[in-house]
Amino acid sequence: MINNSASKIWEPIDFTIYFSFLKWPVAAALLLEIIFRWRAGVSAGGFLFDEMEIIMWIFRFFVFAFLGWRVFKNFGNSPAVAALAGALAGFIIGLAVSLFRFFTGVKIWKFFNLITETTLVVLLGVLVSISVVYIFRLKMR
Repeated sequence: MINNSASKIWEPIDFTIYFSFLKWPVAAALLLEIIFRWRAGVSAGGFLFDEMEIIMWIFRFFVFAFLGWRVFKNFGNSPAVAALAGALAGFIIGLAVSLFRFFTGVKIWKFFNLITETTLVVLLGVLVSISVVYIFRLKMR
């Protein structure tokens, strides 16, 4: 006879909690980033056209810092939750922005950009979200 009291029951991750948690910050970030990119494309060579990528990375940094703060506020000291929230938000933002680049035309570098930009934004999301949770944990001591 097998002792079932010591065995653990595996439960899948409920991603609906993460998507409901990320819905509005990610939607706002995507909307602002796509509007800014579209506006910069219309005025090609205009105000901040050359600095657009740097501004977008700084903007993403602040979005992920806000997500890390929300994770700390709602879930407490949980770097794993922050990592998953940052990864999901980074995946959504990175994939949407790299797909948005196809509206200006199809070029071979844009296919590689689907993988690289999405991966870089995911890494930024994970690192910034976890860092913010750790910083707030240190402040609470």
